[in-house]
Amino acid sequence: MSERRILAIVGLIIGLVAGVLLLVDTFQLRGNQAITWEFVLSRLVELVLALGILFGSLLLFREKYAAGSFINLVLGIVTLILAYDTTSGALAVVSGILGLVATQAKT
Repeated sequence: MSERRILAIVGLIIGLVAGVLLLVDTFQLRGNQAITWEFVLSRLVELVLALGILFGSLLLFREKYAAGSFINLVLGIVTLILAYDTTSGALAVVSGILGLVATQAKT
């Protein structure tokens, strides 16, 4: 295995963990919350972010390093800015950075 492939697989695993953590957080109800339009819209945005991070990780695995790393990096930063889940956001950013390093690694 080349260095590029190893970095992509590590980025894939970290991205999968980030996406699954965000997905679990999406479907978790806390306490006695009222179901409002704001709540539903917030969870829908969180679901789209989680699925996007999982898609970016899949692109890393399919050797589309630049696209996958860019998606994970941008969605990780958006997750951090919107303060949905800081752990997932940080892991997605790390996954994106590893994908960017994989694009420049030796074959």
